[in-house]
Amino acid sequence: MDLNAVRLFVATVQAGSLSKASDELNVPIATISRQIKLLEQSLNIQLFDRYKTGVKPTAQGQLFYEQVYLNIDNLLHTERNLQSDKQTLGGVLRISTTIAADHIWEMVLAFQQRFPDVQVYCQATERVVDLVADGVDVAFRSGDLHTENVIAMPMMQFSGAWVAGREFIQKFGEPQTPQDLLNFPCASFGRLGQKSMAFEWQNQQGKNQSLDVPCTFLSNDNSAIIHLAKTGRALCFISEYTAKELIAQGEVVPILADYPSSASYTTYALYLPHRHQSAVVKAFIGFLKENREIALG
Repeated sequence: MDLNAVRLFVATVQAGSLSKASDELNVPIATISRQIKLLEQSLNIQLFDRYKTGVKPTAQGQLFYEQVYLNIDNLLHTERNLQSDKQTLGGVLRISTTIAADHIWEMVLAFQQRFPDVQVYCQATERVVDLVADGVDVAFRSGDLHTENVIAMPMMQFSGAWVAGREFIQKFGEPQTPQDLLNFPCASFGRLGQKSMAFEWQNQQGKNQSLDVPCTFLSNDNSAIIHLAKTGRALCFISEYTAKELIAQGEVVPILADYPSSASYTTYALYLPHRHQSAVVKAFIGFLKENREIALG
């Protein structure tokens, strides 16, 4: 089996078309096409279905990709390291985060400051990702993790906070107790079909209490909720991390500060339990382990 042909095959799957793979590798399309055909002949299988808009791996092609792509990545990283006198860490780190994951992006940027030759590709999506099929090295998720075949490392723990713009308070006033939320337009993170959010807090006796708060606006994009807060459209429940930043910048003010949310959620880093991780992935996971202790306290 020609390893160079396998490398071209992996690059084509990740790029989604021969032309994009050609641009990324600086290899002529004709060469890539010829090498993949020779690889198909040697394996006696069809690796791609070919369309006008690009290529898509067949079922057998996808299975072959899942079995070889990490090994090819490791070989390429080994080759780069052997050819580098300074042994500088370099390569591509592929991560997946949820939308508006500011706390994760800051950590990734800190990693790049330590290793400036590492290029990061970040896929922002709310859907469940398949680390192999999507070509993702590390995914950051909360909630239902689907961790049957992956390692889930806890990274950060967060709760939510109520905020509002000054214009909103001047126009509508502000709630003094959680029950007062029922008299104001509210916005929160939510999913399609959801009509309210459950706000949980502890009373002065330390007893947990909960209130179902109807929302006029729900979104899976935190930036949309933040926009409503900044423009004075609603009382908004956002992550405490983001709330602190916006309050410090003077863009919003805290609401119901005497009733902090008692509910919290943990963000996890998900990665495959391979022994032979690339140098970049191994360094990134090590960096996350160093910083998660700070984040989790």
